Amino acid sequence: MTSAATQSGGSKYGIGVAILLLIVAAAALGFQMLGARESGAGAVATKAFFTDDEGKSFFKDDVNKLPPFAHNGKQALGCDVFESTAAGGKQFVGVLYRFTDSGRREMESYLPNKSKDPDGSTRRSIEERGKQVKLVGAAGESAWQVADDVAVARLQAAVKDPAGKPAKLVQP
Repeated sequence: MTSAATQSGGSKYGIGVAILLLIVAAAALGFQMLGARESGAGAVATKAFFTDDEGKSFFKDDVNKLPPFAHNGKQALGCDVFESTAAGGKQFVGVLYRFTDSGRREMESYLPNKSKDPDGSTRRSIEERGKQVKLVGAAGESAWQVADDVAVARLQAAVKDPAGKPAKLVQP
């Protein structure tokens, strides 16, 4: 066999491999585009964390309660609970949430029809517009920020355990 014949046979294999790779890539892309993957939203939560003492303690309740709401004679706020990464893993409140008046009205209109929002995208959109967030201990009304994804992620990343180490977010 001459070197020209070897090259010709090798290039046929190379073209075959390239075509096979293109088919695999197209199949993978089609698999994702046609919805055979998760939405990324995960399971729909039924419980959420709340606090009625500005984060000194917390409790779980129905995710559809709209903070602030009355609880044991006090105003309860939504909250994110974190766990210390140190031995013992103490849980504590790091971030507080509340709805604005307009956000509360919009969410109250949404809740009876939430079955028309199977992936929760409408709820998340309302929460981004109508919810406010702040770190536990941040003083005053000016500390409250619009609870969009960027602000929430930034505040959650800023939460440290009592030893000053990054803390792990806990799911209700």
